[in-house]
Amino acid sequence: MSEWDRHATLARLAAALPDIPRWLETRSMLLLDDAEVFGLEEEPLTFIARNPSDHLISVVGKPAAEAFQEAVYRNDGEGVALAQLGDEEHAAANLPGWRMEPATLHLLPEGSSCPPADDAVRLISVAEIMAQEAIPAALKDELRSAALYSDIAATFADGRPISFCYCASVTEGLWDISIDTLEPYRRQGHAAKVVSFMVQRLAAEGKRPVWGAEESNEASMALARKLGFEPVERLVVFHAPGE
Repeated sequence: MSEWDRHATLARLAAALPDIPRWLETRSMLLLDDAEVFGLEEEPLTFIARNPSDHLISVVGKPAAEAFQEAVYRNDGEGVALAQLGDEEHAAANLPGWRMEPATLHLLPEGSSCPPADDAVRLISVAEIMAQEAIPAALKDELRSAALYSDIAATFADGRPISFCYCASVTEGLWDISIDTLEPYRRQGHAAKVVSFMVQRLAAEGKRPVWGAEESNEASMALARKLGFEPVERLVVFHAPGE
């Protein structure tokens, strides 16, 4: 397949899926032209999309076993896979040993807004992040990768960045919230502030925030409710063995 044909295929698949929360991650990787596609069938539409940069796998429909095998092989047995309700048993049969976890997707109601952010929140550069010794190496790597396609906001304590928010996925009308807060500062309201800042910033671009939380993560579910998000859809998340 030529590069032009690959680009056209990804754009066509993105257009075939509605711009709603449960397809946010899938459509984002297709729209960014940053996906590999396996097991594509047209009727009904069936395929697996894989993001090489973060090892995310998205299952659309019930693809053949070979498609799962290829995606898992290219992920080196690592990563996370998403499946829609109704397709989770098929995915589970083709992802042996992967842990299955239901997740709830929350959406901020139309016309609603989070509590106002304060002056302790601003955008932060990669250089500033890299200079902070208190930020773990794994989080630095995550934020450095995120900065390739998203602004990163941070809230500060004693002049140092301690909580971060960025767009993990983005489509024409939606964006997926990703938050990281340094361990000593969790459950102190910092995440709410940095999320509010990004919600206001992206609202100016006409994009609504989606809050995805695995249902075992009670703290994340509670924070979503506190900020005014409402549950709208569910999907199933699979974690590779050891993750």
